Amino acid sequence: MDFINAIVELDIPFWVYIAAPVTLVLLVLFVIWFVNVNLFRFRLKKIIKEKDGQQASEEILKNTFLATRRHPRLKKVFISWMKSEGEEKVIRLLAEACRGEEIESYYGKYILKNNSELLRELTGEPEWYVRFFAYSILLLDKDTLTERSMEDGLLDQHPLIRKTLTENISFDRHKTWAVMWDKLIHDPVFEVREAARKRITKEFMDLYSPKNNRLTDVETARVLELLDPGCQEDRLFAIASLDSMNKALRYPAAAFMDKCGSLSSLLAKNTYDDPVTVDHSVSVLKKALEVNVSGFLKEYPTGDGAPLLVAARLLAGSAGTQEHICYLEKKVFTFFSSRKPDPSINEIYTKTLEAVANNGNVKSFEIFAEELNRREEDIIFLKFMLNYIPNKAESLLTPILFRFLENPDFLLRDELVKVLGSFSADTILPKVFNILNGSRSDYPHVVRISALKILGRLRMPFCLQRILENLPTLRPEEIEEFGKLIAGYPQDIFEEKVRALLESPDARIRASLLTILPITKNESFIKEIRASLKDIDPDVRVAAIKALLGFGEIRLLNQETSMLRDPVERVRLATAEVIAIHGNAAAMEILQSITVDPNETDVVKIGVIEGLGLATGAEGIPILVSVLDSQTEFCKHAEKALAKRISKRDIAQLTEIFKDAEPPLREKLIPVFKAMGKSAEPQIIEILKDEVASFKPYLVKILEETGYIDEAKRRLSNRKIETRREAALLLSLMDTLSAFRGLVLAAKDPDQEVRVCVVKALEKVKSSHSRDMLEKLKADPDSRVRKYTYWALERLDSLAME
Repeated sequence: MDFINAIVELDIPFWVYIAAPVTLVLLVLFVIWFVNVNLFRFRLKKIIKEKDGQQASEEILKNTFLATRRHPRLKKVFISWMKSEGEEKVIRLLAEACRGEEIESYYGKYILKNNSELLRELTGEPEWYVRFFAYSILLLDKDTLTERSMEDGLLDQHPLIRKTLTENISFDRHKTWAVMWDKLIHDPVFEVREAARKRITKEFMDLYSPKNNRLTDVETARVLELLDPGCQEDRLFAIASLDSMNKALRYPAAAFMDKCGSLSSLLAKNTYDDPVTVDHSVSVLKKALEVNVSGFLKEYPTGDGAPLLVAARLLAGSAGTQEHICYLEKKVFTFFSSRKPDPSINEIYTKTLEAVANNGNVKSFEIFAEELNRREEDIIFLKFMLNYIPNKAESLLTPILFRFLENPDFLLRDELVKVLGSFSADTILPKVFNILNGSRSDYPHVVRISALKILGRLRMPFCLQRILENLPTLRPEEIEEFGKLIAGYPQDIFEEKVRALLESPDARIRASLLTILPITKNESFIKEIRASLKDIDPDVRVAAIKALLGFGEIRLLNQETSMLRDPVERVRLATAEVIAIHGNAAAMEILQSITVDPNETDVVKIGVIEGLGLATGAEGIPILVSVLDSQTEFCKHAEKALAKRISKRDIAQLTEIFKDAEPPLREKLIPVFKAMGKSAEPQIIEILKDEVASFKPYLVKILEETGYIDEAKRRLSNRKIETRREAALLLSLMDTLSAFRGLVLAAKDPDQEVRVCVVKALEKVKSSHSRDMLEKLKADPDSRVRKYTYWALERLDSLAME
């Protein structure tokens, strides 16, 4: 305080108080400047003292030179120093020191002013940074000699030099454009090509047209990787390149189109009323997926379902990612949540399931499981899903599928068995044995059958004993199909267990085993099968004689006609059926003799007749016709048996018999054809189309009796052209007035083919009605119909003259 009071007492003016701090600040700044300048000069002197080319000298010079950027006042000092030390020497030092550093235009202009020749000389130095230093300054020069140096620099070995020149070089406009295009398609370094493309976009778009240039694959790829999303030329070029078989070209084209939204737009615009566009979209987008470009599958609209169809077709293969599959699943399952199955759109659903099965992940399997739960009672959708169960998801889906299995009302049982039978045994076996070992009240018969079928499909040899013991669980018609699964088990184990069970007291097991033996193709059991023909159980005897048939033991079968008199009816019927199907001539004579033997019982005769109805050999038909004709008491049985013979060959044989038969027999055969019903009509029509004149009247009479002709006439008014054409064609084959009356209705059908059939039919019918109709058809507007009409009239006239 005493010091401050003393100052105040001196009476110093106020301005002194202000000037003193300012002076102090200026003094400090001067000192700093003085120190920096002297330090700068010290560094410059140190550079001179260092040996040329030494790293320390170059580093100090570089730092000193760069310092002038931060302190512009030092530039003049540096220039003065250059003059005093010799510009060429300093320039060479700087070229060595500034390794890729940009040169300010202030220095560039100064250095260029008196040293252009030196700089051009430096462009030939071996070190790239020396050349870079020189080219950076020569960019300011417009001299002709310099221009030649710059052209050489565009091919310099170092990419930074080529890039810098590409960014800044300037000749006349067309020459500069040529340089930019050349760098874009020929330079091997991306950053150089990128620099060229930027200049093209900014300055030369009026000259840019890649599609009009003949480019090699490499040149095309370089253009593709630097396309501009805002350029229509580039969009068209990318679309054209996407069709390339060369994936190196297709990838950048697809990536560009994906980036600018073209692929997403292509996917989104699809509609079901334009299937051509849908197919085109799949084709184009598939090419993008083949080169792993799939961004367009991240998000897309549902539309009318067509975008979903395109995405599902694409993902059904191995393309896309698992995230894409999950996204598709959610959209498709939502799309179908309020829709009924429809053949026109079901492919969306099935292709989506295929994608999940082929390439799904845990998340997609969880979505699949939710949909599976929801579709338990939707038979069509559920059938789709069971056909595409992903094996990788078995641990997740097994509980759901076994819940379905244990539901006795579940309808798709065969499909479900096939799926569960393809899963791993360690997952399935415990659940299968729980069912087989469980009480009948807990697991109904239909459930136990399914469990046994699954066990057979697992093909575990140690389970064979249990499978064979449970064969009676299956229905008779199922045992043969199941035998195909058992045929794949080890033969030695199979033979050992079957022989033991054939000696067991259980007749149902013995009969079941005999049923599957022919399917296994194991002929070592022929002795046991023949012995079983005398088994005490009738079902075993039936199984034995059918087993002989399965093994083709015709000789043995022909010797077993005694079984036709078996005390049990089903044995007699099975024997008659087997012998009728595969018996030789001697065996067939025995069957015929049985039908007329007055001492034979009726049940044996009926068994033979029914067996002949199930046979396929031609020898059986005359026997049945003979019974129909001469044995009134068995007439209905023969009629029923003949009605089962509906192959084309059998019908042709019956028609031949019908043609040559006396009227009473014909009357008896008409009910046979009627009983055949619609199942025989296709074969009768095929024979009719053969145009066998001797058969035709009888075939037509049969069709009239069965009501087929009346039905054909009704089809002439069907709204479908194909149905009317077929009906007219068939009626044209009949050659009857009844058929003609139906054809009259079709004479003015709008379809040409129908009218032609009418004319063909009319020309076959010799009546005044047909001529009147043909006269009217002479004025038909269709030239083809008129042509057939004149032909028909000419034919009718020639027939009339005969």
